[in-house]
Amino acid sequence: LPCTPPILDPGAGAGSFTGWLTQRYPDAAVTATDIDTRFLTDIPGIKVLTHNAVTDDFPVASFDVVHARALLCHLPQREDILTRAITWLRPGGWLVIEDVSLQPSLKTSHPLFRKVAQAGITLLTKSIGSDMLWADTLPARLRDRGLTNVEHRLFEGRIGDNSPADTFWASTTLQAGPALLKLGLLTQDDLEAMTHLRADPTFTDTALTFVSAWGQAPERE
Repeated sequence: LPCTPPILDPGAGAGSFTGWLTQRYPDAAVTATDIDTRFLTDIPGIKVLTHNAVTDDFPVASFDVVHARALLCHLPQREDILTRAITWLRPGGWLVIEDVSLQPSLKTSHPLFRKVAQAGITLLTKSIGSDMLWADTLPARLRDRGLTNVEHRLFEGRIGDNSPADTFWASTTLQAGPALLKLGLLTQDDLEAMTHLRADPTFTDTALTFVSAWGQAPERE
């Protein structure tokens, strides 16, 4: 990265990645945004903005790097935001999008796990408009928008192995439990059976894929 590069981290949430950026690139001018910025105020050396990626914009060619993690898959306006985010890049700048795909959980050979996963996907789609399979198309979508040097990397997250991905999956399912029951997507027996399956020492399976895709804005003539 060049000296003092401007970096944007929209939808920064609790600021875990923003904090990493400030440590990895201490001379960078990092801007972190969210509609709720209360968790970002304690990160030193960054600019914090209240910003809604759906409705708010940035001037053209404002940043050398724009990074968004676990954001676009949950926003129905993801295609428009992706297109606009590219305009925020300076010529030669990089767009980095990281999102979760739950495709592996739909391909599992365990019927109960597949049922619970499908219920979770349906809940997210109906409640906030998420598309938990969209991340699989990220590299193609970056190329289609004219970015160059597009590459991607996949990280597999498993369930039943006490990994961070397993903990994330379990806590998310627990939090969603009441809504899953209310909508009739699962029964209490389903949830309890899934808890037992996850605790079974003979059970482990791929639950999700974390897709990281990046591309470079072309130099202008």
